[in-house]
Amino acid sequence: MTLLFKRRFIPQILAGEKTQTRRLSKPGVREGGTYTLREGYLPTPHRITVTRVYTQRLGDVSQEDARTEGFGSLGEFMEAWAGIYGGWSPDRTVYVVEFRLEGVTEMFKEKTGAS
Repeated sequence: MTLLFKRRFIPQILAGEKTQTRRLSKPGVREGGTYTLREGYLPTPHRITVTRVYTQRLGDVSQEDARTEGFGSLGEFMEAWAGIYGGWSPDRTVYVVEFRLEGVTEMFKEKTGAS
């Protein structure tokens, strides 16, 4: 399994601005696992390593959490969440996945000569 990301988040991940994602259902990733970064169902040449997976109430999301999600404010994150999932419920428990960008996959390097 892996994590799928909306296209708009890929540049933020590549820039190191997005290092967390929250999901309604338990993600099929494990701490320490390295996965191909996917834009929707399409693989990118980049990899991420999951550093931590835990649960959190939406009401406990902080301003700093919103920044690690790639948003400028908690309000922006709340608005985006509501747009994706249909609403914001502070008592809803979600899964948080922290990750770091690892770089370009070996297969991509071989195909393109990238370093």
